[in-house]
Amino acid sequence: MPPKPGKHIFKTSSPFSETVWPKLTRVEKDNILDLLCSLLQPLGDYRRTHITPSKGKKRKRSSKRKQIQQKHQQPDISSPEVPDPVPPPPPPEIGSHVLIGLNSVTRHLEALAAQTTPSHLPGAVRKGSNDGEEDVDTEGNLKPKPRPLSIVILPLPYPPSSLAHAHIPTLIHLANLNITSTTEIPSSNPFLPSSKNPNPNPFAPSSLSPKTRLLVLPTATEPRLSTALHIPHVGALAIMDGAPGADALVKYVRENVGLTRCTWIDEAMRAEWKGVVVK
Repeated sequence: MPPKPGKHIFKTSSPFSETVWPKLTRVEKDNILDLLCSLLQPLGDYRRTHITPSKGKKRKRSSKRKQIQQKHQQPDISSPEVPDPVPPPPPPEIGSHVLIGLNSVTRHLEALAAQTTPSHLPGAVRKGSNDGEEDVDTEGNLKPKPRPLSIVILPLPYPPSSLAHAHIPTLIHLANLNITSTTEIPSSNPFLPSSKNPNPNPFAPSSLSPKTRLLVLPTATEPRLSTALHIPHVGALAIMDGAPGADALVKYVRENVGLTRCTWIDEAMRAEWKGVVVK
């Protein structure tokens, strides 16, 4: 008896282009990781020397017992007074120019991307530069505009494979829309846009472009980043534009790494029928 034919399974896929980012060579990954760790090492040294690591959460019952015991305990008058501890020195300056953690990087990218949101779109209730009004907080004070980012680092080889990281390339593309091409100085690089070459390589690096670069590093690089920062886990990192001591890293990245391309946003805004993709 011949075997029964199997059922055909049809799957639909998105008709829009996928978000793509430049791939790094092994040499580029090693050089970037060395420069990045040397930049972040002062933060790790400061945490290791002056910040007491957290002991984690304890049960409330045991903490209440200790408070009651300390309350009823008589102070020892004969004991000498303990001198006040010496305050720690200020943290390294680079600390205020680095975003550590996936949540911090996401919030900052969302604030940058919100600057490019047209005010006429449905649901766009934000007040900002696009509608001629300034952002203010609940007390009526002007909110400082978010600083642009030079580099975003993800210790994950393929961001779409993780739901927690899949939104980062799209946010970087939206944040780069706020940086107009007028800020880029003309160059003789044949891979850059010009009158002779209007369609350059989309992944060609440009040392003159101030737009944010996405660095996708292998998962094995996270332990080294965690050691440099003296923290247990690094989900994402971002270096702000103009960070002190980051000139060599930013220059190397802009000379060797291209931009993230998210063409599906432009395709979706055209409101064209793309058909159904059946697999």
